[in-house]
Amino acid sequence: MSCLVKHRAFESQAGMYDLEFLYGLKKGNKKEVIAWCMSMDMIAKEYVCPTCGEKMVLTEIDCSDGYAWVCRKFVVNEHHIKRTVRKGSWFSESKLTMPAVLILTYLWVKKTPNEWITDEMNVSEPTVVDWKSFCREVCVDRLVKDSKEKIGGVGMIVEIDESKFGKRKYNRGKRVDETLIEITKKNVEPGTTVLSDCWPSYNGLTAEGYVHHTVNHSKNFKDPVTGAHTNGIEDTWNAIKTDFRKQGTRRVEGQFDTYLAEYMWRRSHRGAPMKSLFPSFIRGVTELYPPHTQDTVK
Repeated sequence: MSCLVKHRAFESQAGMYDLEFLYGLKKGNKKEVIAWCMSMDMIAKEYVCPTCGEKMVLTEIDCSDGYAWVCRKFVVNEHHIKRTVRKGSWFSESKLTMPAVLILTYLWVKKTPNEWITDEMNVSEPTVVDWKSFCREVCVDRLVKDSKEKIGGVGMIVEIDESKFGKRKYNRGKRVDETLIEITKKNVEPGTTVLSDCWPSYNGLTAEGYVHHTVNHSKNFKDPVTGAHTNGIEDTWNAIKTDFRKQGTRRVEGQFDTYLAEYMWRRSHRGAPMKSLFPSFIRGVTELYPPHTQDTVK
């Protein structure tokens, strides 16, 4: 089965589940929770015993998840090994129940305010803040993976523009010039028509094989000769800053990359219903946190 077909099948299956279903999991028996998480590849379907190398048995025990991987042998190579079903998964670092983690994740995808979550789930605000930070890390991972291919190409147009966030002055110098050129070369195909403002840092683009057009913003928003403009990228920066202000400047400070990744992830899914948005995010979770099927070598 191709990756695309697998992902579509995954989203079709996960899309059947909404917040009502997740609350049902929370109220139901723990075996159903384990089975659902396995079906979504959020926890391992099997685990290999580190002592004998045989598959461990999913066993009901007295723990928060209700089940754990157990391998017990007598006489020859006697041992009694237990492993949590959360090993290496999205749930591994949390003390919340697995249904609670799923609900909290769903509410983050839905952009639910912290105050509502703390009241509804009876959890502390630091817990909510931390979990939302974990969610944004998934967005960072997704953005990095999706950015491996260059954009543009001959006959295609890419707008580029810099923007200042925070109070620190931007030091425009040789180092910045070189950085911008290298970033462009890393992410944009040669031969692309690149539109920018007249900042001298972009002057080296033509020498690097790009068709470079500029617009002088002190005179025009759109160059009267070439038609070049950077309205698209400038609108994007403005939208990002507006979103950050809504989040709260103090929250964004120090985590700029994760908030930017969240914005880009949400923008790429703009208009998508929760029935496709939530499973899409869960797929990103399983790619960043593939559950362990055996002990890792330290």
